[in-house]
Amino acid sequence: MKRTIRVAVSFARFNKDHLNFFAILVLVCLKNNPLFPKLPVSLADLGALQTAYQDTLSAATLGGPKDSAAFREARGALVTALRQTAAYIQSLGLTKESDVLSSGFDLAVWNTRQTPLATPVLVRLDNSVSTQLTLKLQAVANAKAYDVQFSADSGQTWERLGIYPHTQGIVLTGLTPGTVYAMRVRAVGGSTRYSGWSNAISRMAI
Repeated sequence: MKRTIRVAVSFARFNKDHLNFFAILVLVCLKNNPLFPKLPVSLADLGALQTAYQDTLSAATLGGPKDSAAFREARGALVTALRQTAAYIQSLGLTKESDVLSSGFDLAVWNTRQTPLATPVLVRLDNSVSTQLTLKLQAVANAKAYDVQFSADSGQTWERLGIYPHTQGIVLTGLTPGTVYAMRVRAVGGSTRYSGWSNAISRMAI
C-alpha cells in the first residue's frame, strides 16, 4: 500500500523574510508546470499577493501602527492563498514525492532517507553575448529550484538575480561592458531547505 503524500502547511509559521522567499519559490515552480493546470488561485493573483506582502513588509519595518496592520492583513491574505493552493495539490493524490516537490511546497513528513542538498557546482559564465552573462551549472539531485545572486564589486555585496526552477536560462542582463561580475548559487529544497552557497565565479561583460 502506497503512503499518502501530504503537503506541508508549515509555511504559515515562517518568519517574515522566509515566507516572502517561499511565496516567490512557489510562483517560480508553478509557472508552466503541467502537473497543476487548475490552480484555485491564479499565478497572477498569487503574484499580486506576494508583491503586496513584500511591499507592506518593507513599509512595516520603518512605519507605524497603520503599516503594521497593513502588513498583518497582507500576510493573512498570502497565507490563505498558499493554503488553498496546498489543498489543491493535496487533492490531486499525487504518488511521487518529486511531483509534489516540483510545486515548490514541502512534504509534511520528509522521507527519512533524504539528505541535505549538495552545493551547486558552477561550470562557467558565458559572455559571448554583449552586455549579458549566461550561467552554466550542474543540476543538484532533489533540488526544487536555484537561488542565484550576483555581485559587481568582487563579492563585497550581493544582489538576488532570481529563483530558477531549472539550470537553464539563468542570464544576467543589462551589464556594463568592461565590468567584472561574479555569480553564486544555492539549491533550494531537501531536508535543510537550502544547500550552502557555491563558490563564486567571475567574468567580464563585453
